[in-house]
Amino acid sequence: MTLSATVLAHAALWPFRAEDVDTFLVPWLDHIRAAGLIGAFATPFSNYTPPYLYLLALITPLGAVLTDLTLLKLLSVLGTIALSGAMWRLLTALDAPSPKRAAALALMLPSTLLNAPLLAQCDAMWAAACVMALAMAVEHRHASMLAWFGLAIAFKLQAAFFGPFVVALLLNRRVGFRLWLIAPATAFIALLPAWAAGWPIVDLLTIYVRQTSHFNLLSLNAPNPWIIIQALPGIQDLPMHALGMAIAIAGSVVYIAWLASRRVAPMPILPAALLAPLLVVSTLPRMHERYFFLADILAFALAMTMRSRASWSIAILCQAGSTLAILGYVADTQALSMLGAVAMIVATYRVTKLVTRPVDGGSAETHATIGCGTATRSVPTSGKPLSVNA
Repeated sequence: MTLSATVLAHAALWPFRAEDVDTFLVPWLDHIRAAGLIGAFATPFSNYTPPYLYLLALITPLGAVLTDLTLLKLLSVLGTIALSGAMWRLLTALDAPSPKRAAALALMLPSTLLNAPLLAQCDAMWAAACVMALAMAVEHRHASMLAWFGLAIAFKLQAAFFGPFVVALLLNRRVGFRLWLIAPATAFIALLPAWAAGWPIVDLLTIYVRQTSHFNLLSLNAPNPWIIIQALPGIQDLPMHALGMAIAIAGSVVYIAWLASRRVAPMPILPAALLAPLLVVSTLPRMHERYFFLADILAFALAMTMRSRASWSIAILCQAGSTLAILGYVADTQALSMLGAVAMIVATYRVTKLVTRPVDGGSAETHATIGCGTATRSVPTSGKPLSVNA
């Protein structure tokens, strides 16, 4: 039933052709066809880092039998399948009920449907790596966690939204600084094939720097407070970008300092991980409508783990916020993104409340601690917590 519904939803969204397809993705395909699978990387031809381009090059020969749009969306859907596998791995580590079913349902989330089969975007790829990093964090496999996080950064700069959680966790668990180098080393290794093919290393190392200078709006349909603020009269004359960056940096520092200090009382790891991308994307200017993608996925994982009214409300609010923003982008109206911002603000407040509240051993919620890596699921009928090793 789930598989049939997934196929039908993908088929319904497949014909849509987003502006980015013809502006960016198809020209990259054409370049790879013209220069060859290896020769294409001899010169810079994309504002994406190479890992996605490697995959694009590998499937380019299928263009002989598939249209460009189908080829691009097929690659994005493969990313959502990888995300589904990562979801299964995380929920298994958390000892959540029915991890396989939850992983299958992840393919039907509005966020995943609008991202891959509608927009042909690849956000599921870096998000899958972040989800795997979180699964490794639950199991105290810190080297693997950092390798997965480095891979996520190699795919997209948006993986940095997960960075405050990773840093806080490393500090919280007093992980040696030598292990910290695994993440940047992994990201650098991902660049080596393109460098070997001729792509200048300086250009490869500065792709993300150039990406940040492409847009100057406070919000590019992102459902965060900036979409509302930029609509106010006279706001363009104020240094709002600098203010937004300062708020985001301050918020991240406070988050890291607070979470890193929770060494005695157990800390719910999944809500804490979810709070990081919510806070960062909510406070940073120049965000796009898709940038809450990881928060959407982690909110769904939270709901499938806790199975409480509070967790489901958070998941629904996150999905509503992103869905409204993407529909606002498609319909070219910021009003929908503003409504989505309200949903995201409420979701962020509820997650903050969930993370900062004292952990009650008799609570009917699901808890996964940052300090010991165990999932504790309470039984509502008895009020006694059942500890399950993750």
